[in-house]
Amino acid sequence: MKKRVMLIVFVLLTNLLTPWSRVFSAPLGDSGDGVDQDDSSGTRSFLPVVGAGAQASGWNMTAGNPERTSWTTEEVTGMLRVEWYRPIEAYIPQNAQLIAANGLIFVPTSRGLYALNAANGDLAWRFDTALPIGNSPTVVNGVVYVGGYDRQLYALRASDGALLWAFGGAGAGYSTNPLVVNGRVFAGNRDGFLYAIGAHGTPQQGQLLWRYQTGGLIDLSAAYKDGVVFFAANDNYAYALRASDGGLVWKSAKLPGDGYQSYWPVIYQDKVIFAAAAAYRTGLNPGTASILSPDGTGYGKIYDLERDEIFAGVPQGALIGDEVTGQEWANGKQVLDASRILEYHEAKPWRRVLIVLNQRDGSEYTFDSDGDGRAEYLPAAMWGTHSGNRYPPIVGSDGTLYFSNIFQNQSIPQGRVMGWRLGLDVLSQLMAQGAVDEPQAISGGGNVLYRVICCDRAGGYFSINSRRSGTFWTYSNPLSAQIPGYDVMWYGVDPGDSERLHGNYGTQNGIYNNHGDQNPLIPYNGRLYIHRSNTVIAYGPGSGPGARPLLEAAPPSTQPPTPTVEDLKARLEAEIQKMIAAGLLRPGYYNNGQFPYGEYTNYFENPGETLYTVALALPHLNPTLQQQAREYLRMVFAAYFDPVLYARIGWKDGAPREAMPLPPEVAQAMTTLGKTQNTESRTSWDYPPFNFYAMWKYAQVFPSDAGRVYDLAKTKLQVPPPADDALLQREAFELNAYIAGYIGFLNLQELAGRSGADGSLRAQVTAELNRLQQMRAATFSKDAPWLSGNGQTASYHLRVFNISHNFIDLVPELGNYLNQHVLAKVQEAVSEYNDTAPYWFVTRYNAVINEGGRQNLYDPPALMKAKAYILKQSRSELAKYLDVPAFERGDLYYIQNLVMVIEAP
Repeated sequence: MKKRVMLIVFVLLTNLLTPWSRVFSAPLGDSGDGVDQDDSSGTRSFLPVVGAGAQASGWNMTAGNPERTSWTTEEVTGMLRVEWYRPIEAYIPQNAQLIAANGLIFVPTSRGLYALNAANGDLAWRFDTALPIGNSPTVVNGVVYVGGYDRQLYALRASDGALLWAFGGAGAGYSTNPLVVNGRVFAGNRDGFLYAIGAHGTPQQGQLLWRYQTGGLIDLSAAYKDGVVFFAANDNYAYALRASDGGLVWKSAKLPGDGYQSYWPVIYQDKVIFAAAAAYRTGLNPGTASILSPDGTGYGKIYDLERDEIFAGVPQGALIGDEVTGQEWANGKQVLDASRILEYHEAKPWRRVLIVLNQRDGSEYTFDSDGDGRAEYLPAAMWGTHSGNRYPPIVGSDGTLYFSNIFQNQSIPQGRVMGWRLGLDVLSQLMAQGAVDEPQAISGGGNVLYRVICCDRAGGYFSINSRRSGTFWTYSNPLSAQIPGYDVMWYGVDPGDSERLHGNYGTQNGIYNNHGDQNPLIPYNGRLYIHRSNTVIAYGPGSGPGARPLLEAAPPSTQPPTPTVEDLKARLEAEIQKMIAAGLLRPGYYNNGQFPYGEYTNYFENPGETLYTVALALPHLNPTLQQQAREYLRMVFAAYFDPVLYARIGWKDGAPREAMPLPPEVAQAMTTLGKTQNTESRTSWDYPPFNFYAMWKYAQVFPSDAGRVYDLAKTKLQVPPPADDALLQREAFELNAYIAGYIGFLNLQELAGRSGADGSLRAQVTAELNRLQQMRAATFSKDAPWLSGNGQTASYHLRVFNISHNFIDLVPELGNYLNQHVLAKVQEAVSEYNDTAPYWFVTRYNAVINEGGRQNLYDPPALMKAKAYILKQSRSELAKYLDVPAFERGDLYYIQNLVMVIEAP
């Protein structure tokens, strides 16, 4: 997997502090010469109290302290240059912050935790794991606490990485940063529980003190203040728990947006602020395309929608509001009227993306600055790529809340870092302008804010109480010029490609880009640290050692536990019971961002997937639930197969799978989108051929119905496929579907007793099946056909299927065939996919290629099928990669994964 590229000799460049280029512009009234400068007119700073468990100097946990304010007392500015940089082979999650403490920089990766010497990048120690680390560690009192997808929470000695203890009582992996305060470790888990564990050195170290169950996976790191732990789960509720015993202080009302992931809540005075994800699917109906744009069609992107509504009736180039004077709190920065954003959310509160709750009782904080009797909310619009959560705000040294925000009307709206205080209808605006669809991270040290833009495009700082500013890298002075070869682990970035959208981590089959989640600059001991393109970079005032050798991955020192069959069956029964209780379900509403695959954007829209999945689960259910599941199958068959074979279940009818509340426009659009008899997609078929396999599985449950099922199937069968061989060879998932369909049809024919009567048809289908299987084996390749880099950018959006395209719609019979004919090729492919996309098994993962943001949901079941049906891996091996459902109910892929693990040897 390694790109054996010789690192170019380090070229030491002093930071020229050139003006912000393209996306970075000087502040209004600033000279913009880029020189580190000061003016004494700034007001005296108010320094926030460092929270319990935080260190006075250092960045010992995500967002710097338990209040998650992303601020530290240390200010690092001036003539800084790259002192050292170290590329790392194992993937570093985009949202994982570097942690600085005890003279070390802690780097979480897909292969374990590394501790580097902060002064020179030397490897101090490493803790290698079998599965990826889930988030950044927290370092308190010389102990490192970190959780991983191996379902373990580790305590390591900070000085040498020695394992002190591990807590293994969780049901899934940890993707949150541990919160360590007052001798306790608090960590949300993907199993839906928040765990409280005794910290090292306490009488109950490593032991469970209490746990609290929510209604969804927890992927949001918790915050703490005054004895209370604050967090949100993907059931779209925020929670406040007593740290002492886990008692519920409050549970919020349902929050807007498509889940709460990647980041953290922010404590601001007596409020707690949560950053949401936009609730609209990009360019889809239902989604942004459900809302008419001025040309009478529909919106493609959320920023298009917000631009037209916030700036309605104003020309291009106009700012969000008029300048407002007399605002002493703004430290001399220009202040603008924020009424346009306030009015926008007054009318459409479901679109707010920074939610402010009262710490006391969880009620939402609102105000009414214009006295019209309607609630007003924090005046922040969406900022980020086409899916995923907005980056949280930070609390500055002056007590102001700072966040990236829309600023100017342009075709792609422009924004700046802006400041706000509770109850105000104005925003102060700082320097560094950029497009609102380019995600960025901000952090604070002393009286400056640090800002970096996605895709290594720009990074720098600016003062909140003076005119000082500086740049570290920009479009015109990029990292690739300052530190050649730093992106040795990045594939497909053309020389001079300032966008970097066409590159990815790993090989040409990689799926991770950095246009989604972000990590900020971290000030520590006179230097700034960050990871970019899988390289740790240290900026400082000295010369430093420059380029350090690639830090290679190593074999794991740990192995995750294997759940029992009884536990797996209990999970399976719980998922099936939720479906039965809900009745018929509509498709799964989930925003992949940029995802150009037609019907694949609507999860579980094909009714055959439900037949197939419930039939697979049936033998593993208790007798009572088996009978209920049989009745459920009959209900689904009657609704979508007999007497009419529907290709799509539509959105009009059925219970929701997702936990999020839908925007009113989306809910209204769903009422017009009923079931249809064709797919209306980019695929080559009108009726999904996989459904013939699902109908066979249904007939196995009800063999007396086999004749009727077969007669229905015959009306839709197409032999040969209505697609040319070139398409089938290029898009293997379509070829898999036709093969599965023909296998199912032949077995259904036999079960119905029609093999003799329809002998001619049987011979035709058999011959075509053999031909397609031979084609599948002969053309199998681990390398995806959609390239990028080297000038090949036309199809790079299709590369979201890089690791799944070979195995979507794989069935056991095709798996056996590939095992017999191309086993070595599949082993090579799966090994590379596991290296280049090590978080493939994580549902709702945020690092997808191009401007997507969130990983599609096909990768986990596709790779699990390859491992189970072709590689024939054991239960203990498959169970390592069993994550959690992506939806509140009806996640058919999770159910399929459970069955594969249960049935594995």
